[in-house]
Amino acid sequence: MPCVTIADRNRVVEIPAGCSILEALEMAGVNIMHACGGNCICGTCNVEVLAGHEHLPPPAEAERLILKKLKRQGPNVRLTCQAHPVGDVTIQIGL
Repeated sequence: MPCVTIADRNRVVEIPAGCSILEALEMAGVNIMHACGGNCICGTCNVEVLAGHEHLPPPAEAERLILKKLKRQGPNVRLTCQAHPVGDVTIQIGL
C-alpha cells in the first residue's frame, strides 16, 4: 500500500488502493483545507510534492486549469483531491 509522508507535519499515512491523497489524509485525521469537498473546484487542497512525482499520474485538464487559475503551476504542485498515488510520495501541506 502506498504511503504519503507529510514533511511539515512529520507524519506518514497509508493510502488505500483507489483513494486520493485527500481521502487518505481525511481517514487518518489529518486536517487540510478543501473548501469544495474534494471536487476539483476550489484548489484549496494544493500541496507541494517533494518526492515521488513518478508515482502520480499526470494532472487531468480540470486540475491543470485550477492550478493555472491559482497561479500555482508546475510539476511540484498538485491538488490532493485529484492525486491518486501508485507508490510512496512526500508532500508539504504548508505552502
